[in-house]
Amino acid sequence: MQRILSIDYLRGLMAFSVLIYHFISWSLGVPSSDTILGRLGIYAVSLFYIISSIALYQIYADTRWSLKNIGIFAIKRFFRIAPVYWLATVLLILLAAITLPSFTPNWLAYLSNFLLIFGFYDPATYVPIGGWSIGNEVVFYFTFPALVILARYRWLFLPALCLILALYGYFAFVALTPENTLAKQWATYVNPLNQLFLFALGIGAAWARRKIEITQRAAASALIFSVFIFIMYPAKGDLITLVTGIERLVFTFCCGGVCFSLLYLRPSFPSFIDKLLRFLGDTSYSIYLLHGVISKYSLTYLYPLLSNDSPVIKCLFLFIFALPLTILASHFIYRHLEKPMIDAGKRAEIYLTNKNNETINKVPA
Repeated sequence: MQRILSIDYLRGLMAFSVLIYHFISWSLGVPSSDTILGRLGIYAVSLFYIISSIALYQIYADTRWSLKNIGIFAIKRFFRIAPVYWLATVLLILLAAITLPSFTPNWLAYLSNFLLIFGFYDPATYVPIGGWSIGNEVVFYFTFPALVILARYRWLFLPALCLILALYGYFAFVALTPENTLAKQWATYVNPLNQLFLFALGIGAAWARRKIEITQRAAASALIFSVFIFIMYPAKGDLITLVTGIERLVFTFCCGGVCFSLLYLRPSFPSFIDKLLRFLGDTSYSIYLLHGVISKYSLTYLYPLLSNDSPVIKCLFLFIFALPLTILASHFIYRHLEKPMIDAGKRAEIYLTNKNNETINKVPA
C-alpha cells in the first residue's frame, strides 16, 4: 500500500508541535486555550490517533481476520512501538533513581509500562512524557480488527460509530467539567474510552475515502475551512475548555476534516521542504517520546550551570540546546533502533505467513 505523504507530513508536524508546546509550558507557562499552541498541545495527540487508524486501515482494510492474522498484527505493532517506548521508560526511571533522594520504585507500574498494558486498567501510570497516548493506542489496537470488519458493512459501521460518539459525548459533557482544570481531571481525560472516537474517526475517514470522490479544490477548501475554524473558534481560559462541551466536538471534527481532506490532496513542495517534512514524519515517534527525556536530562545536569533560573533563559536553553539534541537523537534512534525493529516485525510476518503456508501444503488432499 502506497504511503500517503500528506498524512506523514501532518504526523511529523504534530510531533514537532507537541515538542514546542512542552518546551513553552515547562519554561514560560502552559499556553491558554485561546492560543494556537494551546490548541495544538491538546489536539496534536488527537490527530495522532486519527492518523494512526487511517494508516492502519489503508493496510488492513481487506485483511481476513483469522487468529493467525490478529497475532501477526499484534507482533508487528509491538515491534513498532515497544523499543522506543522501553528506551524512554528506562532512561526516565534511571534519572529518577539517581536524582530523587526519596525515590521508591513502583514495580507494578514499571512492569505494566514494559508490557504496554497500563492503558487497560490505569492509563495515568505511564512513565515517559506523552506515554499515556501510547497506552491508549495499544487499547485501540484490540478494537481495530472489529472496527475494520464493521466498516465492511455500512449498516453496522455507522451505528457503531454513533455509539462510540455517544461515549465521547459522555466524557465531554458529563465526566469532564469546565469547572475544574484539565490538570485536576487528567486521569479522566487520558482514559482510552475518552479517546476511542478519534481512532474510530480515522477509520471512518479512510473508509469514506474509498467510497467518495471529491475534487482537489473541494479538498483544499475543506482543509482551509477546518484549519480556520480550529484557529478562530472562540475558547479561552484553561485547556479544559477545549475538551468539554460543544468545543470538544467542534475541535474534534476540525481535526477529522483536516485528515479527511489530506487523503485527497497531493501537495508538492520544494525539495528542501519535502525532505524536511519527510524527515519529521519518519522520526515523529522518536521525537514525541524522546523530547521529554532529553529535556529532563538537560535541565537536570546542564541548565544549572547557567546559574540563571529566568523563564526566558530556560526557554532559550530548551530551544537552543535541547531541541537540536532531540532532533539528532531521534534521527539516530530512528535509524538504529526504530527502523531495524520495524523491519524485524516485517520479517516475523513473512516467517509466520510462510510457516502457515507450509503447514497447509502438508495437509493431504
